[in-house]
Amino acid sequence: MLDYASDLVKQNDNFVAKVDAMEKSVDNAMNGWKGDAAAAASERAIAHKLHGNHLAITIVGIADQYNIYGVSLGGTRDALLRILDIEMKGSGMTVDDDGNVTAPKVPTGVDGSNSASGALTQQVLDGQASGYQTRIKNLLTQFGDGETAAAKAISSDLQALGDYEKKPDGAPVRSDVQAILDGKSQLPADPKKLHDFWETLTPAEKDALYEKDQYIGNRDGLPSVDRDHYNREKLDDELTRAQNGDPAVADKLPDLLAIQKTLKDNPDAMLMLMDTQSGKLAHAAVAVGNPDTAANVSVNSPGLNGNVRDSLGSMVTENRAVKNLAESTLNKLNPDDPKLGQKVVPIAWIGADLPQGDIGKLNQDVDGTTATGYKDVINDTMARAGAPKLASFYDGVRASHDDGSVHLTAVGHSYGSVMTGLALQQSGHQPVDDLVVYGSPGLDLPYKHAWWPVSGDQQVGNLHVPDGHRYEMTGGSDAVANLPRFGDNPKTLPGFTHLETGPHTTPDGVHRGGAYEHADYPRTTDVDGKPQLRTSGWNTAMIVAGLPNEVVKK
Repeated sequence: MLDYASDLVKQNDNFVAKVDAMEKSVDNAMNGWKGDAAAAASERAIAHKLHGNHLAITIVGIADQYNIYGVSLGGTRDALLRILDIEMKGSGMTVDDDGNVTAPKVPTGVDGSNSASGALTQQVLDGQASGYQTRIKNLLTQFGDGETAAAKAISSDLQALGDYEKKPDGAPVRSDVQAILDGKSQLPADPKKLHDFWETLTPAEKDALYEKDQYIGNRDGLPSVDRDHYNREKLDDELTRAQNGDPAVADKLPDLLAIQKTLKDNPDAMLMLMDTQSGKLAHAAVAVGNPDTAANVSVNSPGLNGNVRDSLGSMVTENRAVKNLAESTLNKLNPDDPKLGQKVVPIAWIGADLPQGDIGKLNQDVDGTTATGYKDVINDTMARAGAPKLASFYDGVRASHDDGSVHLTAVGHSYGSVMTGLALQQSGHQPVDDLVVYGSPGLDLPYKHAWWPVSGDQQVGNLHVPDGHRYEMTGGSDAVANLPRFGDNPKTLPGFTHLETGPHTTPDGVHRGGAYEHADYPRTTDVDGKPQLRTSGWNTAMIVAGLPNEVVKK
């Protein structure tokens, strides 16, 4: 079984390499071949690639079954042979095919001499035989059960393989799916309804929908594993086209390479969003782990100059530091604490265009980028455009979670906190459990009396996050946070808990550096050659982990 699995994997690797070569050849051809025939060829190539991937995944699954059960059955076999070839060797005992063990007969004299001692010896031998027999029969039963389980698991995967064998183009789709493919119907827009519908689909139906909409992995509500799978498919496609000069994506090549590198550097990451077409900038979201299975999930939104090519990798690195600190703290809880050992998955979300430009150059020669960036960052146009997307993403995290009990935290930095504030005010969306903002120029909340705005008199209830679950951090030298543009600084608003940003020895006994400037909050500092989160990072990690009693308050 193990040798067969090894050979199967080798053959499958060759198959995958040939499918990839086919895809690259078609992509190269598409750069110079246009028209209906080219579109049809491209569509057919995508279909073959998808079906090839499912074949490969199914074959890997079969190989895994042979490996898993081969090891298990091999262990049982070794235990049996150890009894037969070592423990029973030279004992004179015999074993039949059913595992019955017969002890040798002790000879007695013709005249019955030594009958007492012979009977005692025979009793001892029979007892040993009975013990061996019990162990052997148990192992034979265990082996038989293992064979049955292996046959069931392998047969199930072979059935899936057989479906593709019978119909190379995949199994037929149901009428409601076909209606979507024909443009007569649409996928549900609501993330929860979409998730429920998606869970009823076969792999062939999912692939067919991807062929129709290659950005389907960006739809909120899809399971994270499917979002990751289809977004990586699209990433590979666009990378090849961008590297071959396709004008539709060539200018996004640095963004695509940044996504590729981030995924390579983080093998456990999931690509939750990958979009080069809907905005002026590329968009992406990367989760450090699987948010559908984690008890605690956060969605982090960056601010000014947040973009995929320059920011995604560093955001994921910072998120990993938060994840590691949060999980290490959760792993040290008391044995009776229900949060002991829980997982934390932060998501770096750059799912909308953000202001770009070196605002520090305003007093120098102002180029177009700087002027545009300044204009964008002092108004909420971009924040309002991105807020519905962020709100929908929150809903998608809840909808796709395995049991719906996820503890969800919204984290917003700088202009990202403005977008976060607006997202939480979107009507008809599920609220988050906790809110953390730092370096915030305001949350764009309406005043209770718009005709006579008073400091601290904004409608914080519009955030739909209860008192005691809203947190803010403001560094002493943070000019952006201390000169709010979009309403009052959250530190002046009721129901917000103000967290420490200065140097502090946190509850884990570590002395941490402070966050002073606008960009400091999520960043690490080097301590003895190792990166370490600041006090602000500790506070973020504790809120994301659902451990508010561990934060350091001002």
